Amino acid sequence: MEDSFSVRVKLETATKAVKKAVQRQTALCGLFLSQSSVKGSAKVIRIPERLSEVVIQLFEAENIECSYSNGRLKIKDIYSSELWERCEELLSGFANGSLSVEDARRFLRGAFWGCGYCSDPSDCYRIEFVVKEPENATLICAALDVLSIRYVRSQRKSSYAVYFKNGDDVSDFLGYIGSPSAMMDFENIRAEKDVNSKVVRTVNCDAGNTKRQAEAAALRNELIVRVMQSGMASKLSPELREAAKAHMENPGASLAELGAMMDPPIGKSGMRHRLDKIAEFAKSLQQNP
Repeated sequence: MEDSFSVRVKLETATKAVKKAVQRQTALCGLFLSQSSVKGSAKVIRIPERLSEVVIQLFEAENIECSYSNGRLKIKDIYSSELWERCEELLSGFANGSLSVEDARRFLRGAFWGCGYCSDPSDCYRIEFVVKEPENATLICAALDVLSIRYVRSQRKSSYAVYFKNGDDVSDFLGYIGSPSAMMDFENIRAEKDVNSKVVRTVNCDAGNTKRQAEAAALRNELIVRVMQSGMASKLSPELREAAKAHMENPGASLAELGAMMDPPIGKSGMRHRLDKIAEFAKSLQQNP
Protein backbone atom coordinates (compact mmCIF):
# COMPACT_ATOMS: atom_id res chain seq x y z
CA MET A 1 0.00 0.00 0.00
CA GLU A 2 1.38 3.39 -0.99
CA ASP A 3 2.15 5.82 1.83
CA SER A 4 -0.06 8.87 2.18
CA PHE A 5 1.41 12.29 1.47
CA SER A 6 1.44 12.99 5.21
CA VAL A 7 3.37 9.81 6.05
CA ARG A 8 5.84 10.55 3.25
CA VAL A 9 6.56 13.90 4.87
CA LYS A 10 7.10 12.30 8.27
CA LEU A 11 9.44 9.63 6.90
CA GLU A 12 11.49 12.14 4.92
CA THR A 13 11.95 14.47 7.88
CA ALA A 14 12.80 11.60 10.25
CA THR A 15 15.39 9.95 8.01
CA LYS A 16 17.10 12.95 6.43
CA ALA A 17 17.04 15.82 8.88
CA VAL A 18 18.04 14.38 12.28
CA LYS A 19 21.65 13.33 11.74
CA LYS A 20 23.15 15.81 14.21
CA ALA A 21 22.59 15.30 17.92
CA VAL A 22 20.96 18.70 18.46
CA GLN A 23 18.58 18.10 15.55
CA ARG A 24 17.67 14.67 16.84
CA GLN A 25 17.19 15.80 20.42
CA THR A 26 15.07 18.83 19.59
CA ALA A 27 12.85 16.81 17.25
CA LEU A 28 12.37 14.11 19.88
CA CYS A 29 11.48 16.81 22.40
CA GLY A 30 8.90 18.10 19.93
CA LEU A 31 7.43 14.62 19.60
CA PHE A 32 7.32 14.15 23.37
CA LEU A 33 6.21 17.61 24.48
CA SER A 34 3.47 17.89 21.84
CA GLN A 35 1.74 14.72 23.06
CA SER A 36 2.55 14.44 26.75
CA SER A 37 1.50 16.62 29.63
CA VAL A 38 4.55 18.46 30.94
CA LYS A 39 3.16 18.13 34.45
CA GLY A 40 2.31 14.43 34.16
CA SER A 41 4.27 11.31 33.45
CA ALA A 42 2.76 10.16 30.17
CA LYS A 43 5.16 7.91 28.29
CA VAL A 44 2.93 6.55 25.52
CA ILE A 45 2.95 8.38 22.20
CA ARG A 46 0.98 7.70 19.02
CA ILE A 47 2.95 7.56 15.77
CA PRO A 48 2.38 5.85 12.39
CA GLU A 49 3.74 2.31 12.17
CA ARG A 50 5.91 3.15 9.14
CA LEU A 51 7.65 5.77 11.26
CA SER A 52 8.10 3.69 14.40
CA GLU A 53 11.35 1.94 13.47
CA VAL A 54 13.09 5.21 12.62
CA VAL A 55 11.89 6.97 15.79
CA ILE A 56 12.90 4.05 18.00
CA GLN A 57 16.42 4.28 16.57
CA LEU A 58 16.47 8.00 17.34
CA PHE A 59 15.46 7.37 20.96
CA GLU A 60 18.02 4.58 21.28
CA ALA A 61 20.70 7.03 20.09
CA GLU A 62 19.81 8.95 23.26
CA ASN A 63 20.10 5.74 25.37
CA ILE A 64 16.33 5.67 25.92
CA GLU A 65 14.58 2.29 25.66
CA CYS A 66 11.24 2.15 23.88
CA SER A 67 8.99 -0.27 22.02
CA TYR A 68 6.12 -0.04 19.58
CA SER A 69 2.79 -1.89 19.39
CA ASN A 70 -0.78 -1.16 18.29
CA GLY A 71 0.05 2.31 16.98
CA ARG A 72 1.70 3.43 20.22
CA LEU A 73 5.31 4.11 21.12
CA LYS A 74 6.05 3.15 24.74
CA ILE A 75 8.98 4.98 26.27
CA LYS A 76 10.66 3.43 29.31
CA ASP A 77 12.08 6.62 30.83
CA ILE A 78 12.89 10.12 29.65
CA TYR A 79 12.93 12.26 32.79
CA SER A 80 16.33 11.04 34.00
CA SER A 81 18.00 11.39 30.61
CA GLU A 82 19.95 14.13 28.85
CA LEU A 83 16.99 14.39 26.48
CA TRP A 84 14.83 15.69 29.32
CA GLU A 85 17.46 18.36 29.99
CA ARG A 86 17.02 19.43 26.37
CA CYS A 87 13.24 19.47 26.87
CA GLU A 88 13.67 21.79 29.84
CA GLU A 89 15.88 24.10 27.77
CA LEU A 90 13.19 24.30 25.10
CA LEU A 91 10.45 24.89 27.67
CA SER A 92 12.52 27.74 29.09
CA GLY A 93 12.84 29.21 25.59
CA PHE A 94 9.07 28.97 25.11
CA ALA A 95 8.45 30.60 28.50
CA ASN A 96 10.72 33.63 28.02
CA GLY A 97 10.09 34.07 24.29
CA SER A 98 13.66 33.29 23.28
CA LEU A 99 12.98 30.23 21.12
CA SER A 100 15.20 30.40 18.03
CA VAL A 101 14.07 29.76 14.46
CA GLU A 102 16.17 26.59 14.28
CA ASP A 103 14.71 25.24 17.52
CA ALA A 104 11.19 26.09 16.33
CA ARG A 105 11.79 24.21 13.07
CA ARG A 106 13.17 21.14 14.83
CA PHE A 107 10.50 21.16 17.52
CA LEU A 108 7.71 21.28 14.91
CA ARG A 109 9.41 18.50 12.96
CA GLY A 110 9.02 16.16 15.93
CA ALA A 111 5.57 17.45 16.83
CA PHE A 112 4.44 16.71 13.29
CA TRP A 113 5.58 13.07 13.58
CA GLY A 114 3.11 12.39 16.35
CA CYS A 115 0.16 14.75 16.09
CA GLY A 116 0.56 16.39 12.68
CA TYR A 117 -1.23 15.78 9.41
CA CYS A 118 -0.72 17.12 5.89
CA SER A 119 -3.52 16.65 3.37
CA ASP A 120 -2.79 15.48 -0.15
CA PRO A 121 -2.30 18.74 -2.09
CA SER A 122 -4.23 17.21 -5.00
CA ASP A 123 -7.32 17.49 -2.78
CA CYS A 124 -6.66 20.57 -0.65
CA TYR A 125 -3.94 22.51 1.19
CA ARG A 126 -3.92 21.87 4.94
CA ILE A 127 -1.48 21.23 7.78
CA GLU A 128 -3.05 20.27 11.10
CA PHE A 129 -1.94 19.37 14.63
CA VAL A 130 -4.42 17.72 17.00
CA VAL A 131 -3.48 17.37 20.70
CA LYS A 132 -5.21 16.44 23.94
CA GLU A 133 -3.89 19.17 26.24
CA PRO A 134 -4.19 22.94 25.76
CA GLU A 135 -0.57 23.31 26.92
CA ASN A 136 0.60 21.20 23.98
CA ALA A 137 -1.38 23.35 21.53
CA THR A 138 0.16 26.46 23.09
CA LEU A 139 3.69 25.15 22.45
CA ILE A 140 2.89 24.40 18.80
CA CYS A 141 1.34 27.84 18.32
CA ALA A 142 4.38 29.52 19.87
CA ALA A 143 6.73 27.65 17.52
CA LEU A 144 4.59 28.60 14.51
CA ASP A 145 4.69 32.23 15.65
CA VAL A 146 8.49 32.13 15.54
CA LEU A 147 8.30 31.02 11.90
CA SER A 148 5.61 33.65 11.09
CA ILE A 149 3.16 30.99 9.93
CA ARG A 150 -0.47 32.06 10.18
CA TYR A 151 -2.70 29.49 11.88
CA VAL A 152 -6.10 28.92 13.47
CA ARG A 153 -6.50 27.34 16.89
CA SER A 154 -9.78 25.67 17.86
CA GLN A 155 -11.21 23.30 20.45
CA ARG A 156 -12.91 20.08 19.36
CA LYS A 157 -14.71 18.40 22.23
CA SER A 158 -11.87 16.69 24.14
CA SER A 159 -9.01 17.83 21.87
CA TYR A 160 -7.39 20.97 20.47
CA ALA A 161 -6.52 21.65 16.84
CA VAL A 162 -3.98 24.03 15.31
CA TYR A 163 -4.17 24.27 11.53
CA PHE A 164 -3.47 26.42 8.49
CA LYS A 165 -4.65 26.18 4.88
CA ASN A 166 -2.82 28.94 3.03
CA GLY A 167 -0.74 27.42 0.22
CA ASP A 168 2.30 29.61 0.89
CA ASP A 169 2.27 28.73 4.60
CA VAL A 170 1.94 25.00 3.87
CA SER A 171 4.84 25.13 1.40
CA ASP A 172 7.01 27.13 3.82
CA PHE A 173 6.23 24.70 6.64
CA LEU A 174 7.30 21.68 4.59
CA GLY A 175 10.58 23.43 3.88
CA TYR A 176 11.07 24.48 7.50
CA ILE A 177 10.71 20.96 8.92
CA GLY A 178 13.13 19.49 6.35
CA SER A 179 10.98 17.90 3.65
CA PRO A 180 12.29 19.37 0.37
CA SER A 181 11.00 16.48 -1.74
CA ALA A 182 7.44 16.86 -0.41
CA MET A 183 7.68 20.63 -0.79
CA MET A 184 8.68 20.23 -4.45
CA ASP A 185 5.80 17.82 -5.07
CA PHE A 186 3.46 20.25 -3.34
CA GLU A 187 4.61 23.17 -5.47
CA ASN A 188 4.33 21.14 -8.68
CA ILE A 189 0.77 20.12 -7.85
CA ARG A 190 -0.11 23.67 -6.81
CA ALA A 191 1.30 25.07 -10.06
CA GLU A 192 -0.67 22.54 -12.09
CA LYS A 193 -3.87 23.37 -10.22
CA ASP A 194 -3.28 27.11 -10.72
CA VAL A 195 -2.81 26.57 -14.48
CA ASN A 196 -5.96 24.45 -14.67
CA SER A 197 -7.92 27.08 -12.76
CA LYS A 198 -6.74 29.79 -15.15
CA VAL A 199 -7.72 27.63 -18.15
CA VAL A 200 -11.19 27.06 -16.70
CA ARG A 201 -11.63 30.79 -16.02
CA THR A 202 -10.47 31.62 -19.55
CA VAL A 203 -12.83 29.06 -21.09
CA ASN A 204 -15.73 30.33 -19.01
CA CYS A 205 -14.88 33.91 -19.96
CA ASP A 206 -14.68 33.00 -23.66
CA ALA A 207 -17.97 31.13 -23.43
CA GLY A 208 -19.57 34.13 -21.74
CA ASN A 209 -18.22 36.50 -24.38
CA THR A 210 -19.44 34.22 -27.17
CA LYS A 211 -22.89 34.08 -25.62
CA ARG A 212 -23.06 37.86 -25.24
CA GLN A 213 -21.89 38.36 -28.83
CA ALA A 214 -24.49 35.89 -30.09
CA GLU A 215 -27.25 37.63 -28.14
CA ALA A 216 -26.15 41.03 -29.45
CA ALA A 217 -26.06 39.71 -33.03
CA ALA A 218 -29.53 38.18 -32.67
CA LEU A 219 -30.93 41.49 -31.42
CA ARG A 220 -29.25 43.39 -34.24
CA ASN A 221 -30.65 40.96 -36.80
CA GLU A 222 -34.12 41.37 -35.38
CA LEU A 223 -33.89 45.16 -35.62
CA ILE A 224 -32.64 45.05 -39.23
CA VAL A 225 -35.50 42.77 -40.30
CA ARG A 226 -37.95 45.05 -38.54
CA VAL A 227 -36.68 48.10 -40.45
CA MET A 228 -36.78 46.36 -43.81
CA GLN A 229 -40.33 45.10 -43.22
CA SER A 230 -41.67 48.37 -41.84
CA GLY A 231 -41.59 50.39 -45.05
CA MET A 232 -39.03 52.75 -43.54
CA ALA A 233 -36.08 51.29 -45.43
CA SER A 234 -36.27 54.16 -47.92
CA LYS A 235 -35.02 56.49 -45.20
CA LEU A 236 -31.75 54.60 -45.04
CA SER A 237 -28.77 55.66 -47.14
CA PRO A 238 -28.02 53.51 -50.21
CA GLU A 239 -25.02 51.96 -48.47
CA LEU A 240 -27.12 50.95 -45.45
CA ARG A 241 -29.92 49.57 -47.66
CA GLU A 242 -27.37 47.52 -49.58
CA ALA A 243 -25.97 46.17 -46.30
CA ALA A 244 -29.43 45.34 -44.92
CA LYS A 245 -30.47 43.56 -48.13
CA ALA A 246 -27.28 41.47 -48.22
CA HIS A 247 -27.72 40.58 -44.54
CA MET A 248 -31.31 39.41 -45.01
CA GLU A 249 -30.54 37.41 -48.16
CA ASN A 250 -27.50 35.73 -46.58
CA PRO A 251 -28.42 35.08 -42.91
CA GLY A 252 -25.59 32.62 -42.35
CA ALA A 253 -22.82 34.75 -43.84
CA SER A 254 -20.06 36.21 -41.67
CA LEU A 255 -19.33 39.92 -41.45
CA ALA A 256 -16.27 39.44 -43.64
CA GLU A 257 -18.34 37.62 -46.27
CA LEU A 258 -21.06 40.29 -46.22
CA GLY A 259 -18.45 43.01 -46.55
CA ALA A 260 -17.08 41.33 -49.67
CA MET A 261 -20.58 41.54 -51.25
CA MET A 262 -20.66 45.33 -50.97
CA ASP A 263 -19.91 47.55 -53.97
CA PRO A 264 -17.16 48.46 -53.44
CA PRO A 265 -16.19 45.70 -50.97
CA ILE A 266 -15.57 46.74 -47.38
CA GLY A 267 -13.85 45.09 -44.43
CA LYS A 268 -15.32 43.29 -41.46
CA SER A 269 -15.31 46.34 -39.20
CA GLY A 270 -16.91 48.47 -41.92
CA MET A 271 -19.71 45.94 -42.34
CA ARG A 272 -20.28 45.77 -38.60
CA HIS A 273 -20.48 49.56 -38.51
CA ARG A 274 -23.19 49.61 -41.23
CA LEU A 275 -25.29 46.95 -39.52
CA ASP A 276 -24.97 48.75 -36.18
CA LYS A 277 -26.14 51.98 -37.84
CA ILE A 278 -29.23 50.17 -39.16
CA ALA A 279 -29.93 48.78 -35.68
CA GLU A 280 -29.62 52.28 -34.18
CA PHE A 281 -32.08 53.56 -36.80
CA ALA A 282 -34.53 50.79 -35.84
CA LYS A 283 -34.25 51.72 -32.14
CA SER A 284 -34.96 55.37 -32.98
CA LEU A 285 -38.12 54.32 -34.75
CA GLN A 286 -39.26 52.46 -31.62
CA GLN A 287 -38.64 55.53 -29.48
CA ASN A 288 -40.34 57.89 -31.95
CA PRO A 289 -43.10 55.91 -33.69
